[in-house]
Amino acid sequence: MIQWNFPPNNYGQVTGLNDAGIETFKGNPWVSLAREINQNSCDAKGDDISRPVEVHFTLEQIPVEQFPGREEFIQTLHLCSDYWKSNAKSVKFFRNALDIMNQDQIPFLKISDFNTTGLTGSMEDNRGGWHNLIKSVGSSDKGSKSGGSFGIGKHAPFACSDLRTVFYGTLDKEGVFAFQGVSKLVTHYGNNGEPTQGTGYYGQVERNKPIYNQDVLSKDFKRTVAGTDIFVAGFHWEEGWESKIIKSVLENFFLAILEQRLVVKVGGTIINSATISDLLLKHTKNDPESFSFKYHEAFTLSSRVHFYEDNFHGLGRLDLFVLPGKDMPKRVAMVRSTGMKIYDKGNFRTPFKFAGVLQAKGDLLNEFLRQIEPPTHTTWEPDRHDDPDYAKGIIKKLYAWINDKVKSISINEEAEELDVEGLSDHLPDIIGDEIGNSRVDILQEARGAGEKTAPKEIQIEVVKRRMVASVFSGIEEVTAGAEEAAGEYEKHTVDSDDNSDETPGDENEEQSSNDKKPPESKASDNEVTHSDDKNNKKPEDQGNQASKRKSLKLKHSRVFCTDATSGTYKISIMADENGLGYLGIKIVGEVGGEPAMIRTAVLEGMVEPIHVRSDGKIGPITFLKDSKCNIIITLQESLRCALEVSIHAN
Repeated sequence: MIQWNFPPNNYGQVTGLNDAGIETFKGNPWVSLAREINQNSCDAKGDDISRPVEVHFTLEQIPVEQFPGREEFIQTLHLCSDYWKSNAKSVKFFRNALDIMNQDQIPFLKISDFNTTGLTGSMEDNRGGWHNLIKSVGSSDKGSKSGGSFGIGKHAPFACSDLRTVFYGTLDKEGVFAFQGVSKLVTHYGNNGEPTQGTGYYGQVERNKPIYNQDVLSKDFKRTVAGTDIFVAGFHWEEGWESKIIKSVLENFFLAILEQRLVVKVGGTIINSATISDLLLKHTKNDPESFSFKYHEAFTLSSRVHFYEDNFHGLGRLDLFVLPGKDMPKRVAMVRSTGMKIYDKGNFRTPFKFAGVLQAKGDLLNEFLRQIEPPTHTTWEPDRHDDPDYAKGIIKKLYAWINDKVKSISINEEAEELDVEGLSDHLPDIIGDEIGNSRVDILQEARGAGEKTAPKEIQIEVVKRRMVASVFSGIEEVTAGAEEAAGEYEKHTVDSDDNSDETPGDENEEQSSNDKKPPESKASDNEVTHSDDKNNKKPEDQGNQASKRKSLKLKHSRVFCTDATSGTYKISIMADENGLGYLGIKIVGEVGGEPAMIRTAVLEGMVEPIHVRSDGKIGPITFLKDSKCNIIITLQESLRCALEVSIHAN
């Protein structure tokens, strides 16, 4: 017999609405839902599956008559309301639930994953993924490379349901289909007059087994390919819920997405390695509490610094990516092998700002870190370990390793920001006692619990020098109007023939004898300089030059390494005028640069290749005013390096 069944509690424990597991995720239900669901789906990827895991979030309005066991469920809601009629919170909840069940359509959030094994063990009573999800409480048998360890994440969907009800469907890798509903309500008197448990199941009444025959279900609940469906019944949605889930995915899974291990679709928005850059720009860049855009740069820009340790204290490999920059947050994203960010580590005492990404890859290291994570997986707490002293020692060494690597980065003396002189003498050394993400910022702690303050910024004057071509490396980004905001950039004019093989440096040398330069001062390696050709030409020559040459002004340039193994890079560039131009691309070293040996170049989304010249220039390329132009290049060698890009007008 298939119906709803709330087993009797034999006059034992009485269950109310305040379920601890659900309350854990009530504060931010959509963010928690995205974290837990995507983590579980990534954990379910089989070793023999090469494609990335896909997770789709879709809001559907299902006719109320297709709600499984609708009449029985409505009757149960009435029984629950009667049992708890003296409890105001319960009365309010069940009145709202009954209103939902009396509508023509019920909102369901359908979450489907693909390229996974599905939930195995649905035909077994006490083991397997199906049993752990549906019937077990506070248990998990996942391995060290998995994200979950407490079995509490399964409650996240219930926190998003106004009916406290979720249906599960799976088709596992062996071709076995299973479907079952779970409702986390309250103790009430059943039809036989006996008090029940708070959790009930929709499926076969005998031993509360799932449904194995898809023919008895409506089409909305059927599954044809391996994977799992989760149906959040009575989904509590509001305006902007999709954006919150998208932002949660970007914040927590940017590394898994960049490494092409995860693809997420929320409504009509697809989040993958090709779209993540634009989505981060749209959803997180201007959010002061979000660092994911900077982490993305730290992991992808060719100018970032990569540190690694093959065997960190016998626990396995560590990778650290660091990108210095004046707008960086001085934070490191702490990520395990799952690709999900655990927390943002701060409290770095360095004279320069940066963003970093730490990835723990070693199996033993991941098993260790997994043991010291709380159920929410948002920090590392050594006291949770069986040997807290050992755990504190490992975390202390980990933090010290990160600090040493960051401090080893050579930054010019002309740093844009400095710590306030003498301030460090009055602050504690936090490497030893900083554990996890629970500590407040050092300055906030030193000043009390009042307003959080930042170190005093010391501005360093940057003097502009002259050159002909504007050149951008991967660490720089200049936009129109930046002069006023940054105080050190101007619009950049490029003026050269399309057939000229002269480099910007060569042309500058020819003019140097006629230029009257301002006094030079030391400046950052990242400084972008300019020249005003009007001051370098005789009046009678200016008209002739104007007829021969055409000017383009760079507004934006970025370089991303998309695949180091194949030497593939993405160049994003923007000009403020329409016209044809060439790009000059160099590999930058410590003492200069040399033309990049390019195998292929193509406009993103196009098939026809761009002509590659032997001197490292590609083109001609059509630039549209204020329109971003994305170009994919592949070097002749597999190489991760810093690339320098210059534009040469047609």
